[in-house]
Amino acid sequence: MGAGGKARSIRWTPISLALLALIIIAIALGPSLTPFDAYNTYWDGYSEAASICLRPVYALPNNLVNVSSVFIVPEGNVSGSLVTELLDYVINGGRLVILNGNESFSNQLLKELGVGSRFTGNVIEDPVLNVINEKFPLAFIVSNPVVQTNATTIALDDATTISINDAGAVTIAVTSRFSAAGNSTGPFSVVVAVPVGKGYVILVSSPGMFMNSMTNETGNAEFLRALCGNGTALYLESALAGNPPQGVVRAWLLTAYTYASTYPPINYLIIVMPVIIIMVVLLINEARHGAEV
Repeated sequence: MGAGGKARSIRWTPISLALLALIIIAIALGPSLTPFDAYNTYWDGYSEAASICLRPVYALPNNLVNVSSVFIVPEGNVSGSLVTELLDYVINGGRLVILNGNESFSNQLLKELGVGSRFTGNVIEDPVLNVINEKFPLAFIVSNPVVQTNATTIALDDATTISINDAGAVTIAVTSRFSAAGNSTGPFSVVVAVPVGKGYVILVSSPGMFMNSMTNETGNAEFLRALCGNGTALYLESALAGNPPQGVVRAWLLTAYTYASTYPPINYLIIVMPVIIIMVVLLINEARHGAEV
């Protein structure tokens, strides 16, 4: 390669790196295939729930003053440090909504939070009162002091029964008397609030009820809004199954943006940074080209 070829190669290298960075960012922030992911726009995703009220995060912010609810679908081991943060949040008056993902991890989290109630794993069917078929039973909202909602009926998907073992536990939704789980017949509690300190841990036995394919069924969207409350509702993406490269990059980018966004000038700089990088690279290359001529 001659001198001219080397010079052109040097000039294009920074542009190539800048474009590669932009492509990586675009892929990281693209649609996900992970079930219950707020960035999954397919039938089993939570993108609709995110558009309604859930704000996806990978870590709890330091300031939780305006956070009305925290949602989590435990499909992996929840770290001890996160358990401590969640417990402190609830004790001080917060609302933690645990949607039953993997029963083992969900129940382990309940245990570490000091909650005695458990997800049983016994799947509920209802041949009479359902949507689609018996595997999608209806549940009915019970008047309660914890969650105020205009929804009267919700549609479930792959819901299990809840074993209530806590004093002061409040049932929020139950299935019909036609429902069954194994050899047991309903009604079954499927949404239960357990008081912990000044706040509540709310057990929801059907994470599928807030998937994109289910949010428009009966009162699911309205019930989700009620669970979110009037403040910010955070959704912990870090608890979902698997940790693909796309998720790792997205977590890093969003965490960095969360911290940077607390400083408005930096916030705006991040938005225009890709354009600035390309413009600077082009100007430098133009100057080099002029010097060579």
